[in-house]
Amino acid sequence: MSRIYIIGVSGTGKSTLAKELGKREIFAIDIDFVPNLCHWRNKKTKVEAEYSYGIGKDWLDAHEWICDQGKLEKLLNEQKGGVVVFGLAANQGDFLKLFDKVFLLHCREEVFLHRLTTRSGDNEFAKDKSEQKHILSWYKDFEKDMLTKGAIPINGEQSTHQVADEIMAKIRT
Repeated sequence: MSRIYIIGVSGTGKSTLAKELGKREIFAIDIDFVPNLCHWRNKKTKVEAEYSYGIGKDWLDAHEWICDQGKLEKLLNEQKGGVVVFGLAANQGDFLKLFDKVFLLHCREEVFLHRLTTRSGDNEFAKDKSEQKHILSWYKDFEKDMLTKGAIPINGEQSTHQVADEIMAKIRT
């Protein structure tokens, strides 16, 4: 297997899919949960910042989630076989070239908003309505941009098993 990057807005199923691929013995990395790989930073000052649940749209509009490209490259190079990386970072345009294929998980707005509102576990991001407004303000342009860059669209409304099967089939082609 090659290097695969799976992107999508919050609530499209990236973390759930990462767990499913792990069950299938596919090495998967969710960039949101690798310590010190990503951080929030102020867009103007470039100073790192701390997110807290419910921080709101205004804070999110002024900050961005950044992945450390050097650390990501190191992680990728440590893998002798293939790797599937899940995430969404403001600077991903800088590191998309590290991947052989990019998949875009997408679903209808009402689906990802419902998933965000009802999510449980260790990821509280965007449960807050104000944070959801932030996502709604940019996600359509983001999806169009990724498709223009060659991302392969995947319907995230299917069952996790179906999504995993579809991605695995497309990786092989």
